[in-house]
Amino acid sequence: MQFKCSSCGEVFWDIKRITCPYCNSLLTSVFEWHFSIREDLKGIWRFANMLPRFENTITMGEANTPLLESSRLFKGMNVYFKDEGRNPTGSFRDRVAPLIIADALDTGVKKLILASDGNMGASIAAYAARVGLKVTVYGPSSMEDAKALLIRAYGAKLILSDQSIESLLETVSRKTASGKTYNASTLHNPLSIEGLKTIAYEIFLDLKRVPEKVFLPLGSGVTLLALYKGFKELVDAGVADRIPRLIGIEHCGSPKYSQVLKERVEKCREPVLTGLGYSQPYIKEAVLKIIEDYGDVVVIDSSGAVKAAKLLSKKEGLFVEPSSAVSLAGFFKYGEVEDSVILLTGHGLKAPLLYTRPNRKRFSTPFPGITKKMILELISNKPGLTGYEVWKHLGIDVTPQAVYQHLRDLVEMGYVEAKLDAGVKKYFARHIESFT
Repeated sequence: MQFKCSSCGEVFWDIKRITCPYCNSLLTSVFEWHFSIREDLKGIWRFANMLPRFENTITMGEANTPLLESSRLFKGMNVYFKDEGRNPTGSFRDRVAPLIIADALDTGVKKLILASDGNMGASIAAYAARVGLKVTVYGPSSMEDAKALLIRAYGAKLILSDQSIESLLETVSRKTASGKTYNASTLHNPLSIEGLKTIAYEIFLDLKRVPEKVFLPLGSGVTLLALYKGFKELVDAGVADRIPRLIGIEHCGSPKYSQVLKERVEKCREPVLTGLGYSQPYIKEAVLKIIEDYGDVVVIDSSGAVKAAKLLSKKEGLFVEPSSAVSLAGFFKYGEVEDSVILLTGHGLKAPLLYTRPNRKRFSTPFPGITKKMILELISNKPGLTGYEVWKHLGIDVTPQAVYQHLRDLVEMGYVEAKLDAGVKKYFARHIESFT
């Protein structure tokens, strides 16, 4: 597959990075493009004539998500919600996975590796499972339980670490440098932009015009780049008349774009919501240029995202994760604007405990933490392991001492039983229905 630098014009083949290795400008896919919908194809491939070409394709019915006009919050104001939680694994990343898996199949690799804080990992794992490819996901230890559960349920290997997402991206880059394994990380693979740009196509097709503004979460900036490219392609093809204002919403814990574009920035020490915590993404300069020319940026805090998520559920019947609800929180702060689209990127079941705690009366105690869940799952499947053996089998970046502490906690909570066998302490899971 061919890619060309948007600045220096250098051409590359099958490169797995979004920016040019020579001048750091944006790389774009090179292929014959024309606007037409393939009604004979399913999923993302309805847009096959506007996407890179592949010999092998896969779909799980992704894309074609609903654009819902607000019925209560902004009735009569031409405000719409683009609900990406309807995708197969519950997030907008399912638009990218079919392209990456198709490329991996065409190149003949058998294993994909990526750094992800959850959604991309789950999506790649699901699509890879359908074609028999192996996946390893490197994720931060702060990953929500539900996302980790999805990744593991689809058969992928999950390695959690206390490193930042940027450090994990570099780890994956080193591990895939030989070309024997495929780098599926969002920020390392230009196909991410190609898949996500189809959101712009669908907004245009559903409205039969371009909205005034699109509000979207602003993490690394890949989604904003993708929407810009999608709308620009429609303009270049003579189908649309303009590019809408793209309003990126940042979290106050990591306002990287606002710090450059705004005189005063509302920073905070809150933990950054999942997906919004990139500190210095490779594409920063390209994103800044688009925001300056075609958009704006708004900074919100976690409480604003939580309130927005609750409003969406109770007023519109839309259950989204808080890092997705930042779009609505930013919309409120920016000022209610008619003829806008609010992009909702992920389903609420991806991170429900961030803003509401389900009824757990049947639990003797709340079950905390993904590491403990992974330990409990391991010794449920392999009873009688020693603490050291648990640490070796676990496959995550934690110390043996931390594993022993988790085991002591589990014993104290009643989930695990420790037995002495020939003077050696071994661990067994108790059969408690509620631990899952």
